[in-house]
Amino acid sequence: MATEKRATAKTTAARKTTAKKTTAKKATKGNVNSGSVKQQAEKAVNIYLGVIGKGIDTLQENIENSRKENEKRIKELEKRGSKFRTELSKRFKKLKSRDLAEESKAQFEKIQEQVEETVESVKEKFENSKAA
Repeated sequence: MATEKRATAKTTAARKTTAKKTTAKKATKGNVNSGSVKQQAEKAVNIYLGVIGKGIDTLQENIENSRKENEKRIKELEKRGSKFRTELSKRFKKLKSRDLAEESKAQFEKIQEQVEETVESVKEKFENSKAA
C-alpha cells in the first residue's frame, strides 16, 4: 500500500507540471496581444488628453466671457467715477466758501472748555475721596 500512495503522489506532481505548461502558454498569448495593449494604452492617453483639451477650451471661453463683461463693468465704473467726481467737487466748493479757520477755532475752544470741566470734576472727586 505504501507504494500505491507514492504513485498517486507522482501523478499529482505530473499535474503540476502540466499546470506550468498552461501558464507558459498564457504568457505567450499575452505577448501576442501586446499590439492590443498598445492600442488600449493609446486610447487611454487620447481620452486623457481629450479631457484636458476640453478643460482648456472651457477655460478659454470663460476668459473671453469675463473680458467682455469686464469691458461693460469698466464703462459703468467710468460713468460712476465721473458722477462722483462732480459730487466731490461740489462738496469741496461748499467747504471752501466757509471760513474753516474760524469754525475750527470755535470747535477747539469748546473741546478745551469740556476738558477743563472734566479735570475740575475729577479733582473734586479725588479731594472728596481723600477727605472721606
